[in-house]
Amino acid sequence: MRAIDVDLLLVLFALLTTIEILRESGYVDVAVAQTLARFHSTRSFALALVIVSGVAASLITNDVALFIVIPFTAIAGRFSEFDVEDAVVLEIIACNLIGCLTPLGNPQNLFVFHRSGWDALHFIRVMAPFVVWSFAGLLAALFLLGPSRHLQKMEVELPRLRRSFAIAGALCFVLVVLEIARVLNAWPAAIAALIAGAFFLRRRIFRIDYSIVPLFLFAFVIVEGLRSFDFYRAGWNLYLASIGLSQVISNVPATILLSPLAGGRWRTLLYGVNAGGCGTIIASLANLLGWRIYVRVSDRDPRFFWRLTALNVVFLAWAAIGGYLIERQPDFGLARREIHRPVSTWASTLRSPHPSRASNRAEPSARLRTSPSSD
Repeated sequence: MRAIDVDLLLVLFALLTTIEILRESGYVDVAVAQTLARFHSTRSFALALVIVSGVAASLITNDVALFIVIPFTAIAGRFSEFDVEDAVVLEIIACNLIGCLTPLGNPQNLFVFHRSGWDALHFIRVMAPFVVWSFAGLLAALFLLGPSRHLQKMEVELPRLRRSFAIAGALCFVLVVLEIARVLNAWPAAIAALIAGAFFLRRRIFRIDYSIVPLFLFAFVIVEGLRSFDFYRAGWNLYLASIGLSQVISNVPATILLSPLAGGRWRTLLYGVNAGGCGTIIASLANLLGWRIYVRVSDRDPRFFWRLTALNVVFLAWAAIGGYLIERQPDFGLARREIHRPVSTWASTLRSPHPSRASNRAEPSARLRTSPSSD
């Protein structure tokens, strides 16, 4: 179907496969362990965990960051009076709210990045104020949730290092980054990831969770169906709708379903769905994944679910207020001419892997109009 963005599906496949190869190399685990070993108090250690979680999520996606950081946190709880549950919750929130800094941080960012036609630097500059606001809330939480204590030295069993995996993963990751930089399309990255995955991961490639790819495919079809029924003619508050819808269907499908309403207001949609990743357990896949990882690696009190939900709701309010205030302010020097897509022409632009390049090929009746925007 013409509404399906093939490039986005290919780069998602390439990214998921590439990250799994890098994770199997063992080097990511070693880098995290060496970073966290430098801290000796529970508060500084928790701060490091939050920062590492957010930075790792922005580079290697939020799910991989959680798979690496949460087990380290659980181990720390066995060596000191360390509040593991609060630390894990803040790590999950950091993956949602700090990891959203880059297009690679989560699937909804990658989708908006493709649809908006922005370059990667502009995307980061748009998200930076929101991330700074979110980090301020995380920093405050570290001081409010409990006193700092001495942290004993941890002995962590690290995986075996595999240099060939690291090299192959790095090369595939470069191809993904080149797609993000709009130097190449997604096909070289997808083909390289498929070959490398088949060679290095072998049968383990079938254990990778590729569910986000058919989810996007299905959502594209649903959006086209809703558009044909004039669903998008109703009056919507994009920011509130993106936050609210994320709570019940998760922020990835919410992003796709609301994208025809964005026009040129991609910043509003980004702030809404990333703030909306906090809240309910299903608001973000990272929430559900982080909860499952913690339950598997720890024998802590099952009330962790309610602790996760309670703190997530607090940060939903914090991030939603921050996003609203920032979105209403001047654009912090980000002013540029953006591409606005009327709802009637949205489906046709999906055929182009880079919408900013589609305007030259548009039919006269559906030609894209360019006007100043603060997004």
